[in-house]
Amino acid sequence: MNIIIVENELYLAQSIQNNLSEKLKANCEIYGSYNEVMDKDADVFIVNTNLQGNIDNFIREKKDKIIILLVPYVTYSNVTHPINIGADDYLQKPFTIEELIRKIKHYQEYYKLKDKVKKLEAFIDFILKDIELKLPKYNFPVFIKSTPSKTVEKFIYEVAKEQHALIEIIDLTKFDKKKFKDQNKIYFCLNYEKVEDENILTYISKYKSIILLPKNYDKIDKFLEIEANAKNFFDEEILSIEEYIKFIIKTHQHKFPDTELSKKLGISRKSLWEKRKKYGIFKQK
Repeated sequence: MNIIIVENELYLAQSIQNNLSEKLKANCEIYGSYNEVMDKDADVFIVNTNLQGNIDNFIREKKDKIIILLVPYVTYSNVTHPINIGADDYLQKPFTIEELIRKIKHYQEYYKLKDKVKKLEAFIDFILKDIELKLPKYNFPVFIKSTPSKTVEKFIYEVAKEQHALIEIIDLTKFDKKKFKDQNKIYFCLNYEKVEDENILTYISKYKSIILLPKNYDKIDKFLEIEANAKNFFDEEILSIEEYIKFIIKTHQHKFPDTELSKKLGISRKSLWEKRKKYGIFKQK
């Protein structure tokens, strides 16, 4: 670990250097001004806020690194403002080296987790990139029926991003009220059809719940139908003939006249009209 100490009190700077070199096995360097370290790289910057120069420029330049401020007293200008523009934390002088080490370790873990989350989000975005889903209007609790699983996953992921919420998967056959304790989470609930308990439904309706139902479940009328697109519709499961016909009509009716579309499906134009009526599909003109 490389640590840069920006401090003009030489005794304090050397004390920090000696302790961190010994206790964290860190490579520590000491500088007396912000300008001296603008082109330097390190994992951690320990910075006196009362030095000559523009600390704002320094913090904005290094804000993707750990920045811990050393301050004689707490004010807006030497604590609140620097933290608002990118510094991580502060220590008020005098402080113990144990306090400083604890903060360094805490922010090391924080930055690791932050980087991990970014990479996981990038991976999820990559996995789901072929699914072009326009997020429909919804109100919690949301009932959805099984569609290709990636479409369900895309819907839940987009709802979580819109709500700025974490996702927790709940098996309702192992229902436990203690698991529902965060109003800011998205609860993705499975196996409701195996429970069918109105008390459970009443309880989970208090939270941001998304409840997955089987395709043939008909005891709940109000459910959200998530539309799949052509890129992902066929890679998850074998479709019934009715599902296939419905999908082809919805995705290709704007490309072909009815005569040609019905011919490709092997049905008459009258049958095509009847199926549109059955599926509630309206041809866009």
